[in-house]
Amino acid sequence: MVSHVDEAGAGAIEGLLERIERPAALADGQGAILAANGAFCRRSGLEPATLRQRSLQELCAADVAPLLAGSAATLRSDLVGVPQADAAIPLFLSRLPSGVGPGPVWCLLELLDQRVNLADLDGLVADRYADGAVLLHLQVLQLDLVRGRLGIAACEALIEEIAHRLEAALPAGGFFSRQGGDRLLALVPGAMGIDAVRDMAGGLLASLKSPTTVLEHVIEPSLNVGISRAPDDGSEFPLLLDAATRALEETHRQPFPSCCIAAPVERSVQLQELLARPLALAIEQEQLELAFQPIIELESGRVIAAEVLCRWDDPVLGRQSPADFIDVAEATAQISSLGRWVMERAFEALHRWDLAGLQLGRICVNVSPLQVQDPTWSSDLLMALERHQLTPDRIVLELTEGSILEMSTHVADQLRDLRRQGFALAMDDFGTGYSGLQRLTELPFSEVKIDRSLISAIDYDQLQQAMLSAVIRLSDATGIMVVVEGVERSRQRQMLLTLGCRHGQGYQLSAPLSEQELEALLQSQIAPEA
Repeated sequence: MVSHVDEAGAGAIEGLLERIERPAALADGQGAILAANGAFCRRSGLEPATLRQRSLQELCAADVAPLLAGSAATLRSDLVGVPQADAAIPLFLSRLPSGVGPGPVWCLLELLDQRVNLADLDGLVADRYADGAVLLHLQVLQLDLVRGRLGIAACEALIEEIAHRLEAALPAGGFFSRQGGDRLLALVPGAMGIDAVRDMAGGLLASLKSPTTVLEHVIEPSLNVGISRAPDDGSEFPLLLDAATRALEETHRQPFPSCCIAAPVERSVQLQELLARPLALAIEQEQLELAFQPIIELESGRVIAAEVLCRWDDPVLGRQSPADFIDVAEATAQISSLGRWVMERAFEALHRWDLAGLQLGRICVNVSPLQVQDPTWSSDLLMALERHQLTPDRIVLELTEGSILEMSTHVADQLRDLRRQGFALAMDDFGTGYSGLQRLTELPFSEVKIDRSLISAIDYDQLQQAMLSAVIRLSDATGIMVVVEGVERSRQRQMLLTLGCRHGQGYQLSAPLSEQELEALLQSQIAPEA
């Protein structure tokens, strides 16, 4: 059905439709398309002239006869007959009488745009995608430092640029929303297997991470993503959001993460049932192992400290992911006993190296707030030091930025007390949260460990260079030691030295080592091979 409105009339109607924020078009009472706004043309993939050659029924999957006859005032359906038709774009139709009494009748067509709000995402899952969809919870990692260096306007510009890229990268049937701060959500319809989801997310992240210019500064965006799937993780939006958020938090715990797919709640329960008892036996029978990742003085290459890592290779279940068994330890109240075992063995190794004349200044131990809440933890820590003839200044207690943001007042007070007793306190994964700089001033940190995401392009990204320089200047002024994580290329190392960064860790410097391997490395520093 062809519209009989002339070009001038169509132009006037299009001008009115442009005032509508959503993609919108207008049809007459016979179902002829009269005009559409630019957003409708972009969303449908059709030019205005082409749209005016279509009828309402040609664009709507449902029967529009009741709407045109007046027996229905509204209609919900999908857009069809356009280049994007396979995407199942929601279409809303409304009958609009022109006034009181007889007169022309209009039909308003509205499409759901790709950029939506949380209520829209909730409705989409409830009405359409409960049986098959993927929810991605994206976090932009540099915003805190961008804000400190370039201001709030630069943060907003960076997020908006990423939002535009996300809109272009999503399939036409996908939707996204700003969640505020450094977060975005994206909903992709359709049931997908784990491998397909991982491939899709990898391609999406790659399209978002290319360098961009913000206020004349080149920035290479760094993002992490947590992913949930319907119906595996739930058939309601709040359940999917909760699962995707948990998966996003998990990305900050892994060695090299940017993407994590949620494990269904059932898997967490199964892991607890599977691992809880074997883990208790492994702790009791000392079947766990320690690994040490050296912290290197970048200029000399000397080992000045080492981060303590825990490994578990069960004789029946095989090697277990640290993320899995630490989760189980926290969920089953075994984190304190696990932490005590790690402390005891690490302190024992440090004392043994001292007796051998090996030079390792400090060891860094990861600490969960749940351990600090244990009323006996502080005394256990001090007694372990005494047993192995060590002093508190040899021990660095590491807490992730995420755990610090959620820390209770009691835990914070306990950490302040330990700091007064001489323990070093480090903020790990610095730069992955939205308010790290503020939290850095709230606890007496002696060390900050820069997350790998903030130096991923340090050898050529001017903004990363500027941000790290600012952190180094702040650390020099406050006496806080800076350690950069994730040094994987020699050019990164060289740039870090140029910027005045003195300490780092990462695979370019050294992979995690066994006790024996670290001992040999320390020995080589005393008597280098000819």
